[in-house]
Amino acid sequence: MEVKIETPFLWFTQLINGEPKPWNYFKIDGVMVNAYEILRKNRASIIMKEGIHSFLNFKGQVMMDSGGFLFMKKSVLEIHPKSVLELYERSKPDFGVILDYPLQPNLSANERRKRQRKTLENTKYMVTFQKGKNPVLIPVIHGHSLQTISWFINQLNEIGDFKIYGIGSLVPSVFNTKGAGGIYNVVKIVSFVRKKLKDKKLHVFGVGSTLTMHLMFYTGADSVDSSGWRTKAAYGAIQLPGTPDRYISKRKKHKDYPKLTKEEKRMLDDCRCPACKRYSVDSLMRSFQLRALHNAWVFQREVELARKLIAENTYEKYVEKILQKTQLRQAFLSAKKAKLSRT
Repeated sequence: MEVKIETPFLWFTQLINGEPKPWNYFKIDGVMVNAYEILRKNRASIIMKEGIHSFLNFKGQVMMDSGGFLFMKKSVLEIHPKSVLELYERSKPDFGVILDYPLQPNLSANERRKRQRKTLENTKYMVTFQKGKNPVLIPVIHGHSLQTISWFINQLNEIGDFKIYGIGSLVPSVFNTKGAGGIYNVVKIVSFVRKKLKDKKLHVFGVGSTLTMHLMFYTGADSVDSSGWRTKAAYGAIQLPGTPDRYISKRKKHKDYPKLTKEEKRMLDDCRCPACKRYSVDSLMRSFQLRALHNAWVFQREVELARKLIAENTYEKYVEKILQKTQLRQAFLSAKKAKLSRT
């Protein structure tokens, strides 16, 4: 089955009854919901009856994550792949993520391999017992070294041929900009998988801030997902094109963060998002929902800009420009070097 997503592509992570719903105000790429949350909150029966698109009132692409990430700090999953697969097949998302066991960097070698093998077992189970070809199942690659990543991909090849692959267990490293095990290792892994799976779609889980998503797209990801549009808003932050977080809520702990510059204030005044068109900056300061809507608008516009610049063959210049004065600058240079080695 052909995977029909326009690349690069952003999945907006959303709570199953979360507000606001950006797609009610403007077009977004896709929505990612969580199977474990649906099962835990006893929403499965109604969603399986209505279908996830109808329940969300969203006509675009829907990805349903298994919820494995919620168990990163646990050794045992509390749900069975059978329950997840039934939810996928009856609620009919476009994509369903294999029930996986994410890794933490500080796990012992034995525990890492145990979780990897359990993820592979779940992959084989869900592929074997899936009754049709909908939704498209996404296996998730887990590992923190190129050797283990390569081993994992080889194991997946023995299970089946997939049109789209995910890379997980990278979130703790993305926010570490120091040392070889942090963002530099993330770039190395994504670049390696991109080279190894040349003709496949590649999704990188949990790395979609307005800056890191551009780094991932440039490195080789076809899609990323982000809850940042909501979580940043909850902490009082807004996003601006090509700019790190700007905290606009009046909290004491935000006093040391950069304030809006004159240019950034002008950008906010000129913003055409549903929140800024109708409300003042003071309203954004007070309202989580308005900040979240604004952030979602900026995220979506950045992805659309990335598509345009890629088509014009000028994307590299843009990514270099927005990252050159940030902590991601060296990671970009590493990605650039890796990209040159693939050509």
